Amino acid sequence: MDKIVKRVAHAQRSATRRSQRTARRQKIQSYYRAEQTITVAGREIIDNIKDAKKAAKEDWELGPLAPQRDLGFNNYGVVIQPIRQDWSNYGQIKYQTKVAEQRCAWAGGAKMLNLAPGDRVVILEGHDKGKIDTIKTIQLETGSLTLENHNKAMVKSMLDQPPRSQPMPLSVDSVRLVYPLPDPVTGVTKDTIIRQLKAVPPRMESPNMTIERWRYGNKWDRIVPSLNRIIPWPETLAPQFEMAASDTARDQVEERTFYYSLTAPPMPEGVIDELRNKYSKFRTRHEDWYVAAKESELQDKESRSKTVRAMQTPLEEFNEMQRAIRDAAGEPELSEDMLAKIGEVMAKSKAEALERAGVSEVEAKQ
Repeated sequence: MDKIVKRVAHAQRSATRRSQRTARRQKIQSYYRAEQTITVAGREIIDNIKDAKKAAKEDWELGPLAPQRDLGFNNYGVVIQPIRQDWSNYGQIKYQTKVAEQRCAWAGGAKMLNLAPGDRVVILEGHDKGKIDTIKTIQLETGSLTLENHNKAMVKSMLDQPPRSQPMPLSVDSVRLVYPLPDPVTGVTKDTIIRQLKAVPPRMESPNMTIERWRYGNKWDRIVPSLNRIIPWPETLAPQFEMAASDTARDQVEERTFYYSLTAPPMPEGVIDELRNKYSKFRTRHEDWYVAAKESELQDKESRSKTVRAMQTPLEEFNEMQRAIRDAAGEPELSEDMLAKIGEVMAKSKAEALERAGVSEVEAKQ
């Protein structure tokens, strides 16, 4: 079993190194993709500026004969490459958090934005300035939103299909909430532009606090700080899911199909093999019969190695005999003659060293 444990540890280390190499390679590739996307987007900005200057010059020179660029005829006013609509979808480019916070500052910030799809807003910038529309979608990562009817553009798809009108992202800072409030002077209820919203914990008098809103909507209330008035959220509807042939109904999920007692395992034995690979090299837990089989193989291997060691050649037998004789003799002992000879050699070596150094024995002793 030690061999299996070492094999699993080796496989885990190898898999970790492979995953680290893959992560580093993907990170480098993401940097390259992001750099290419930024380059293409910058080129698009430059081209748009050139086209705008050219269009302004044509409009001035042609006058009433200038092309109707806002109607989408002959690709005038058509977005060919909508790269800068949402850079987060290209490569690994992400908007800075402070940009989204600045855009959503008037509505409570990007983390607790006090706007929701279905709110009525007024447009403060662009060619649709002053128009009221309904929010269709909100992108919190970029601090932008799209409207139902306005701020659209003709977009040409990559499939050589005719251009079609699509909503374009609009900064949250470019709109303000519109809600009917009573006039403090006349008492007449009319649409009022709300220029600041603040998030507060839900109160007892919170309007339209339903189960659907608590599960799928925002769980805080929004108020107008200057009026201390709660602005109700749009009606939150539970998402409708359609049943497909591959889906499992709830009654089938809750149906009890396995019964067990205290003497039985909590799940069928075959379920374990379905949850994990039965033959995986990362497997660390094994059945008793497998462990017994591996231990039996180890014992058989050891017995075979002993048998092989018992079969020796004449040279191996002679070497073993010599080792036994040396072991029986024990450690060698030095005789007096050997010690005297060693002393003579040491004295002679010392005298030669002193002679080479030009020092006499008397001076060396002093």
